[in-house]
Amino acid sequence: MSLAHETVEAGVRRLRMRNWRGTAVGYEVSAYLLDDVLVDTGFAHARAPMLEAVAALQPRGVIVTHWHEDHAGNVPALGAIGLPMLMHEACEAQLRAHPEIRLYRRVVWGRTPALSQSIEPFDASPLAVVAAPGHSADHIVVWDAERRILVSGDLFLGVKVRIAHDHESPRTLVDTLRRMAALEPRLLLDAHRGVVRDGAAQLRAKADWTEETIAAIEALAREGVAGGEIVKRLFEGESLVGWASGGEYSRAGFVRAVLQESKGHCQY
Repeated sequence: MSLAHETVEAGVRRLRMRNWRGTAVGYEVSAYLLDDVLVDTGFAHARAPMLEAVAALQPRGVIVTHWHEDHAGNVPALGAIGLPMLMHEACEAQLRAHPEIRLYRRVVWGRTPALSQSIEPFDASPLAVVAAPGHSADHIVVWDAERRILVSGDLFLGVKVRIAHDHESPRTLVDTLRRMAALEPRLLLDAHRGVVRDGAAQLRAKADWTEETIAAIEALAREGVAGGEIVKRLFEGESLVGWASGGEYSRAGFVRAVLQESKGHCQY
């Protein structure tokens, strides 16, 4: 397990976390420090190096983009040392509920310990926290208007992202992407892709591609094409991550999420 500090520009640091399990499935995780505000906490397997980084960097508080274990995995540990935190109320509720996660997620990231202690509230001003649902209902992003930097959690991940959980809302994501692009960020700080230049253009490109793909899925479904066949026709079959996750985070999951919304069964 390693955690590397990288300077993005003056006042902006990337805390880049890697372990062999994540590398094997093509993922690493980054948290970011904007001056003295930490955005995201990394995953539970990275607890020791994250605590060391926090001791060295001395942030005044933490913003958590959403409850998934690769972002909120060290919330209980950082809360235990008294760091103030800001997160969506649904994020805090999930961390307190301590939901089960599948084995592959526990192996790669570790399960977030149950949040039991009270959290000291955090005012992140002058940074703005903006609701950004789609990937999850509790997802938020952090906007630095002065420097036009958007710390985006899992909002972006790439332009042509073909994998999703069943519970995601692709249409909501498109709306969120367009709202965030309207802020005209010059820099996007992505939790998995790292530093993305020309952020507004990249967000618009993802919104356009996702919207077109939703329409293509719906068109095939209207023709009576089954979900598995849609995955083959549009995405050339399932991804390695899809197989490794048992279909939980997959191309089939993306198709199911679109079709659930089409039928009015969105889980938000």
